[in-house]
Amino acid sequence: MAMDTLYDYQIWQPEEHEDDVNVTISNSHLLPCDCFLFHLHFRHVLQSNHPQELQRLLNSSLSSFLIPCDAFFASGFSILIAVFSDTGVAQDFLDAAVPDVLSVAADIACNPLNAGRRVLPLAVSVLAVSPYNEREEIGRVLRESSPQEFKTSPASESAIEGLKTVEIDVGGELLIGECRICLDELMNGMEVTRLPCAHFYHRDCIVKWLETSHLCPLCRYAMPLS
Repeated sequence: MAMDTLYDYQIWQPEEHEDDVNVTISNSHLLPCDCFLFHLHFRHVLQSNHPQELQRLLNSSLSSFLIPCDAFFASGFSILIAVFSDTGVAQDFLDAAVPDVLSVAADIACNPLNAGRRVLPLAVSVLAVSPYNEREEIGRVLRESSPQEFKTSPASESAIEGLKTVEIDVGGELLIGECRICLDELMNGMEVTRLPCAHFYHRDCIVKWLETSHLCPLCRYAMPLS
């Protein structure tokens, strides 16, 4: 995950009326010991602020774990590191969030309202936001690609002819971004040409581009060579 990714997280005790919490609590008499019912909701979005603020969801996950309270308080730091490991979060997030989760868990366990409960719900919601500047990314690709590569590696004629034209439809938005080649605005309802990597451009722009380079100007997806 990018070094400049920003994190926002919330920690709380879910209400008993929530379905998955209620089912587990109703069967709590079957548990061998008191447990935390730990819920982790993780979302990672890509955010572009030019020409307007847009967010694209990269991934989202929701997982739940039953963790014995004794084990959680004895080895909570290691347990939480393992729980968060699959999300790819940065170390600075772990340094800030893990102690907060442990603190809230202790408060939940000590709350008189939770006395006698076998299952203590504990929820963490994490939003990771990675800033993304499309113009800078295009500049990076152009700088890192040699002029010879653009002159000698065009896409095949059949690949160019097979490009699909689609109509932009984003449900009420007027301005949805820019053509990453000419940097002119793309409007809702406009016909654009989409590459297999799902990036889209004005047809004239991308055809001219592919006649000199077989790579997507944004992500370097490789079209078939001529």
